[in-house]
Amino acid sequence: MRTYRLAASILLIFLFSPPPGSAGPTPAPGAYQELLAKPYLYEVVRHLYRWYMDEADVLKTTPVKEFIFWVRDLHPKLDPGDRSRVGEIILPQLGIAVLAKQADYTIEETGTEVKNDTFKITNVGRIDVPEKAPAGFVPVKVDYAEMRDYLFRTRSRAEFPDEVLVERLRRSTRAELLQGGVTEVVLGEQIVHLSPLSPVANELWVFWENGRKLIRFASDLDLADPSVWDYDELAIRIFDLDDQVVVSLDEVAGSNAYLTRDQVGRALFNCVVLGRRLTFQSLTEEQIAREAAAAAPSPPGR
Repeated sequence: MRTYRLAASILLIFLFSPPPGSAGPTPAPGAYQELLAKPYLYEVVRHLYRWYMDEADVLKTTPVKEFIFWVRDLHPKLDPGDRSRVGEIILPQLGIAVLAKQADYTIEETGTEVKNDTFKITNVGRIDVPEKAPAGFVPVKVDYAEMRDYLFRTRSRAEFPDEVLVERLRRSTRAELLQGGVTEVVLGEQIVHLSPLSPVANELWVFWENGRKLIRFASDLDLADPSVWDYDELAIRIFDLDDQVVVSLDEVAGSNAYLTRDQVGRALFNCVVLGRRLTFQSLTEEQIAREAAAAAPSPPGR
């Protein structure tokens, strides 16, 4: 799986941006126009509503007439030739900060062009919000009732992968399981639930019911782009619901191999309630054994 080149710099910006009045570089004024557009911001809120927000967040905003976004562009140090753009969106009434990236670079090893038409969410976090927008942020105000009504009307809107993408996801998951040493055979009809695709995030969650696993697929590239599969640009995380679920991540500090019960609940809601249910016939034991043998590392000296 590929490690994204912006991850470290984005995380540092997200966690250590200086507060108002503190010493530090002055951010460039303004924001990318795409990030200021109301339709885009509505989709960001829809993504947050499905994956991060809870009842307390909705109650905070119920009395307001205007919903506010603070938006700015960021300029992390990039590799030579990397033309990617990064922006930050803060929802001050909720204490939520969002990082979004529009990828635009070429992978030197393969010559693959990684380019997105729009900004895609790469990170979401809770923050302490200052009273006023820090320097460099552009405030965007929208009518709260209008946004709420739009999101309510479209709350069940969902798009899903086509058959070609689903089959690629199946093969990639099998390969990941085999490479991880998981060779147990689950025979018979297999039931999976796909989460809806998001127009503002290159990720997809799948609940494999028979295997009791949640699987997350993510990439800088759009998942439907064949280059994701041709050049191994897909990141896959598999979580066993029997062994990798905790109440709080403090229990496993420093590890990213676990999900909280809240995270599992949101994933299952998106996969089972909002998602699409599919059934497949499993491979035979002989087919799985052949794939396991093919995935096994070669003996030394060969």
